[in-house]
Amino acid sequence: MRRAAIVLLFGLLAARTVSGQEPVCPTLADPTVERGWTLYRRGAIDSAEVAFGRALERCPEHIGALVGDGYTQLRQNRLNAAAERFTAVLARAPDYVDALMGAGLVAWRRGDVDAARVAFVRALALDSGQVEAHQILAIIGLPPGRPPLILPDTVEVRARARGDGFEILTDGGWEPFYVNGVNLGAALPGRHPSEFPDAATYGAWIEQMGAMGANAVRVYTIHPPAFYQALERYNRLHPERPLWLIQGVWTGLPPRHDFSDHTWNVQFTAEMHRVVDLLHGRADIPDRPGHASGFYTADVSPWTLAFIIGREWEPYAVQAYDLAHPGAHDWRGRFLEVSGGTATEVWLAQALDRLVAYETDRYRVQRPVAYASWPTLDPLVHPTEASVAEDRAMRGIVEDDDALQHDDDVVAVDPSAIVPTDSFHAGVFAAYHAYPYYPDFIVLGGGYAEYLRRLKQRHPDIPVLIAEYGVPASLGIAHLSPEGWHHRRHTEAEMAGINAKLTRLIADSDMAGGVVFAWIDEWFKQNWLVAPLELPQDRRRFWLSRMNPEQQYGVLAVEPEPRLPGATLAERVAAWQDVAPLYGGAVRALADEAYLRLLVTLPDTSGPDSILIGIDVLEPEAGSFRWPGGADSMLPVGLEFVIVATSNEVRVLADPAANPFRVRRQAMLRDSLATMQVGLPPLGLFQGAYDQVPRFPLGGARHSDGEFDSLRVVTNRVRLSRDGVEFAASGYDRGVLPSGAEPDGLWEWDAAREVLEIRVPWSLLNVADPSTRRVMANPADGSTGFATRQVESIGILLATRSGDGTWRTWPASGQVEDVARFTWDTWDEPRWRMRPRPLYEALQAVYRSMRVTAQDR
Repeated sequence: MRRAAIVLLFGLLAARTVSGQEPVCPTLADPTVERGWTLYRRGAIDSAEVAFGRALERCPEHIGALVGDGYTQLRQNRLNAAAERFTAVLARAPDYVDALMGAGLVAWRRGDVDAARVAFVRALALDSGQVEAHQILAIIGLPPGRPPLILPDTVEVRARARGDGFEILTDGGWEPFYVNGVNLGAALPGRHPSEFPDAATYGAWIEQMGAMGANAVRVYTIHPPAFYQALERYNRLHPERPLWLIQGVWTGLPPRHDFSDHTWNVQFTAEMHRVVDLLHGRADIPDRPGHASGFYTADVSPWTLAFIIGREWEPYAVQAYDLAHPGAHDWRGRFLEVSGGTATEVWLAQALDRLVAYETDRYRVQRPVAYASWPTLDPLVHPTEASVAEDRAMRGIVEDDDALQHDDDVVAVDPSAIVPTDSFHAGVFAAYHAYPYYPDFIVLGGGYAEYLRRLKQRHPDIPVLIAEYGVPASLGIAHLSPEGWHHRRHTEAEMAGINAKLTRLIADSDMAGGVVFAWIDEWFKQNWLVAPLELPQDRRRFWLSRMNPEQQYGVLAVEPEPRLPGATLAERVAAWQDVAPLYGGAVRALADEAYLRLLVTLPDTSGPDSILIGIDVLEPEAGSFRWPGGADSMLPVGLEFVIVATSNEVRVLADPAANPFRVRRQAMLRDSLATMQVGLPPLGLFQGAYDQVPRFPLGGARHSDGEFDSLRVVTNRVRLSRDGVEFAASGYDRGVLPSGAEPDGLWEWDAAREVLEIRVPWSLLNVADPSTRRVMANPADGSTGFATRQVESIGILLATRSGDGTWRTWPASGQVEDVARFTWDTWDEPRWRMRPRPLYEALQAVYRSMRVTAQDR
């Protein structure tokens, strides 16, 4: 699909149409109406009302604007005004579902049960996917109808795990089915993962997945009825190439790591039953905090490929349970059995057996089953991976203050240990979340291809599905790989190329398929390296951390809505002139959900060797009172950070006391270290005997020595193999900003206009939550750890340094009162947009080529 078509398809997310009814004057009002609906869905009701009002000023009879304005009135409990809008629409378009729903909601709030019933029944006759209509009709005594449940004469199997892959039953018999799937997490900016999108969003996403060439979508938990309705609708419209569902059953870890805990197992079993029922369109799930709910009437069971239960189980939980129940265990259920397995393997078999039993007994259907796993639990032995205890013993360490160390190869859970009985015909498979950069035994043990080869070799009799894989497009790096497939800083074009290569590699490794992670960027996610800097955690979803790799895996990028028009710096320069100037226009600043944006304009400096921008984040009386190197005069306030820009580099430096991480040297066991050759652009890469600890307390007294730290972090710690080979630590300088345009670069020169635009990710300046202007600080009670403090503004200073040693500074007076202060509005509703990354077309091409190859075989 061409990019223009992709963008057009994505535009369905904002569109509201009615069959056979065209707006009176679409060229005048439609863009404004779409903007109104976008604002409405984000909860910006006042702004949405303004947008719909502007559309109605231009076109008073515009149906979409009338309906939109009706809903904004309804949200503000202006029932009379809302009723007028919906009545006007229904007079002209009696089958407009949104207007029927609005009229029903008005009647319901007024207590007119009969009118509400009439409106909702009519709406459901036109669109059975209106969840709120189902819910209210159930309350007033008219529950949703379902056709009688007709069971097949024998147990049906429409998909099965067999040999190295899956097979699906077609009119022509059993056919091989290789999974080219995508993982769907659906949390939009500002929303918790349990706050799901609307039906239009789900419908557009599923259309896009199909157009991309994916043949499966995986979900981790129960989604609202709208998702399954959209999937059923799509598959009925595309019977020749449906989108198969891989359905997850989510649970947290058990209390006290006891997988046999009775109450926890009862809850997990109930969740499995809910999942089975909803797939057959027969679940009525009441409201539950943190979970989807509603009336599930869409039967997607014909297109449900498999179940994957659980999560990436933590090795420490599995180890604790197995140690509490030592020895080899035998167990035989109705459908699955284990011979000589661990306690955890038996528990997983029992859980899967209950799932299969429920669907078999209630619906006479079976499908393949698996549990989620990952390399830290694989049954392979990794010689390069000593345990923490073995590592400490070889080093002679009694205690270690590195809280981030944990074991990645001390316990195993083997999917091959679970074997079907003669009563289970759909089969079991292995589902691994396997990325090319972690754990270290993948990067140190021969690389990703070798790991996949060994993994498949270890499971010769069952299909192996790589249920998660991929690399992110983040600016931050969390783990380095010698193959260049880092958990980090890839341009979007590099991300597309790597993921395409991984997709082919998985197929060439005799896997049953791959499910790329993930469909969209999700802002709520955390990463071990930057999590201590993103506080409070509950507000992480309100802003995009460009240093957090976990937030930027999406086939669709989710990014801040641009504050300035223009795709290039040259186009934006004019718009920058409307931004409040600092120091007479030498500097301008903007804030958005991802960056502090700066524009430096220096027409009178005759090309300085470097530009320095000082940032006073927290304490004007503390920090460095001189620029880096200690040159020039004393500064009026202390600086926590300085951005140093030259013609070929822009770098963020930190006052040592403000740097949240302290990188230190370790004692080596021997004189030399085995090193990991990492292909990476010059970003301050370093290797050696280093480790990293948080810096407590953060901040300190004023000083004038001009000493500043680089923002180095350790991404791969020093490791010992089980035979004592020592592997060097690796890390990089996260303060080195890549050049180029968005979304990949963070700074651009426009020599013709003598301007420099810089985009600084918030966490590089210790801004812990830009949505509330909270910055990193020490706890008020003096305890160890990071806390935050809200600030009214941050100070910005400017200097230029020429090759002859000439300095020019702003403020020129050197007085505290002349230091420019920058503030920005806080927010609870982030402004964002969504767009397909190059990864979309890259996967589309790979999937197409894989289909052609399969046809040739």
